[in-house]
Amino acid sequence: MIKNRLLIFLCLLSISLVNAQTSSWDIVQEMGRGINLGNTLTAPIEGNWAPVVYEQYFIDVANEGFSNVRIPIDFFGDRTSGATNVWSTDADTAGDFNGTITDYLVTDAYLDRVETVVNWSLDQGLYTIIDFHGAELKSEFLETFNLESTNYSHPTSAKRAADLMKFKSIWIQIANRFINHSSALIFEVVNEPYFEVSAQEMDEINLMIIEAIRSTGGSNSTRPIIITGGTSTSYQAPTAIGDEVLSSDSNLIASFHYYIPFNFTSSSSSNNNDFNWGTANDKSTVNTHFNSVKTWSETNNIPITLGEFGADNEGGYNYQTGVYGDNGGPVNSDRVEYHRYIAEQAINRGFSFSAWCSGNKSNKTIHLRTDNPTTSNAVSGVWVEDVKEALLADGTWPECYGPTSGQIILNPDFECGITSNWNFITLGAASATISETSTSVFNGNFAARIEVSGSDTYNKVLLSNIEYQQDLTNKKITIGCYAKSPTSGTSFKLRIKSEDNNSMTNSDYTASSAFSLSTTYNYYSFEYIVPQNTTSVQAQVLMGEEVGTYFLDAFDVLVEDYTLGVHSTPLDLEFRISPNPVKENLYLNTNHKILWVKIYDILGHLILAQKQTHSADVSNLSKGLYIVKVKFENGTTLAKKFVKN
Repeated sequence: MIKNRLLIFLCLLSISLVNAQTSSWDIVQEMGRGINLGNTLTAPIEGNWAPVVYEQYFIDVANEGFSNVRIPIDFFGDRTSGATNVWSTDADTAGDFNGTITDYLVTDAYLDRVETVVNWSLDQGLYTIIDFHGAELKSEFLETFNLESTNYSHPTSAKRAADLMKFKSIWIQIANRFINHSSALIFEVVNEPYFEVSAQEMDEINLMIIEAIRSTGGSNSTRPIIITGGTSTSYQAPTAIGDEVLSSDSNLIASFHYYIPFNFTSSSSSNNNDFNWGTANDKSTVNTHFNSVKTWSETNNIPITLGEFGADNEGGYNYQTGVYGDNGGPVNSDRVEYHRYIAEQAINRGFSFSAWCSGNKSNKTIHLRTDNPTTSNAVSGVWVEDVKEALLADGTWPECYGPTSGQIILNPDFECGITSNWNFITLGAASATISETSTSVFNGNFAARIEVSGSDTYNKVLLSNIEYQQDLTNKKITIGCYAKSPTSGTSFKLRIKSEDNNSMTNSDYTASSAFSLSTTYNYYSFEYIVPQNTTSVQAQVLMGEEVGTYFLDAFDVLVEDYTLGVHSTPLDLEFRISPNPVKENLYLNTNHKILWVKIYDILGHLILAQKQTHSADVSNLSKGLYIVKVKFENGTTLAKKFVKN
């Protein structure tokens, strides 16, 4: 009976993994380190401001170890029909506007080129951001919100109504063009509205575009969307996003840019002349700014991407002409250290990043993009090596990464300490202590060690996580963990406390049967069907029945609809893994081309990533439970669970 239940659980878990939408937190973690394809598709003619991009560029980026490319794109100018300046900018004229979405059509030629470039990036397993960017965007749209701009139009004007309609129309066309692309493609609503758009106005724009994208359906129903707020300070932009926007969608990522201090990062300009950076005070300023963003991120349960940062080339050097700038520029060692430190501090706080690079024709160069395969002197992979290495050098994804709210179990592996989000109490005649151990762990660096020295009943030694307040009606929760005991005859129970209001008198306690522990870590799980009108749940562990030592680690939670639906995997797609359990090589058996393979531990940490392979060497992995995630050439992503022996 136990074996049958376990098999059923694993089958259900496998189905849920196939169907599961990767959270925005997981996506940001996987995005990691990246680079901007700056000044390319935003130029009036591709090649004017930076070299024309070829597929080799994305091969270069992926081969060096970057995980994302941000692609700035400008859909205004002659790339979209329908002028908005024919409408009045005066107040109270909005009623005169009678235009429609079909008045503003993006040219097929431009969308085709964008799609080609996007697909090149995705084909290399890179997270790819379509960033609505550009000089035309600023002059034709963003500046219409700025009272100090000559392009300003009153909020109640016909011109403002036309501007918003055009912006929405463009986004609907983008969304429809990429409706079937995977979640590795991310939409960014707009670039740097700071200085032009107020917080309230930006909230309205965000809500409009989020709704427009979602309305197109398909993969756009859950596609990650990058948003930012209206403010006069770039690093504070996320903090300006209103609650209505934050609560409107569960697949949002917030963005900010960082070019502070501007006198250094743009010191090749005649207006700036600070060529040095890197003092303790300089770095302290970065830490203060980034900490404020991190605090906002955790409080509001929205992950962060640092969309742009960087400093000018050494001495204002021009990689196209081979000439240093007339106005000077940063000392090279300080430029390199700036890139290294910003990248390090972003990763240390759980931010992904995309460093700004605009090729060899501009003042911020990381990749020269001299990889045109049609020329006889083409050279692939030409990098400003010291800056590239700085971006890839340092920084560790935080062990305590993630929100401070919005998860059923927080600090599931005790990497943040045994008191963070966990409460330990003893009742009745029981006596026990809890401590953190680093010598007997299943995963990571720490586990919880409970010493029961005086026994009573199971519920007298109680370890409880946070109370998760959310409507989970019609959901099934499966909580699990790894546990062991060197003491013979010990056992424990998993329990869920639920409430139908905030009163303790209406609490319901449902526990598993007792799990007998062995001397090695094993996985234990408990399924719970959430009753009607439940407003909160809490995961608990009961250990008061027997005296002994208990080790707990790597808790996880699976939430799924009580009635499982049928997944939309293509009917002709076959995918199996073998052997399972596995000791050395995990083989991926499929009839479709594989783009990339990623392996995660049970806590969602990325362990291994490979491209275009049908096997994975897992011999160096520790024993335990893992998830292999595979992306196919048709855009489908599937996941399966395996055991490493």
